[in-house]
Amino acid sequence: MRTKPTPGTRVRMTGEFLRITGQQRGAEGLSQWTVRECSCGLCKLGRHVAVDECQRANPALDPDASWRHICFGNLEKLRTSKGGAV
Repeated sequence: MRTKPTPGTRVRMTGEFLRITGQQRGAEGLSQWTVRECSCGLCKLGRHVAVDECQRANPALDPDASWRHICFGNLEKLRTSKGGAV
């Protein structure tokens, strides 16, 4: 992606990124996320977005859970079977 996706956008890693990093097979290649609202410095100032994957064991018990952050240049929007965005 060239522009930062808005919260609620469904995304996945690009095939190019997965191929370069050797992750085209396995769980990471199948992962899909929803971009979350985040006001941390990484999201405000950088090229990263928070996604709905918690980095702690139980997000329900931890209201200050740390969400996974991914550089949005390595993400692509998910598409429906008709070619539109999900």
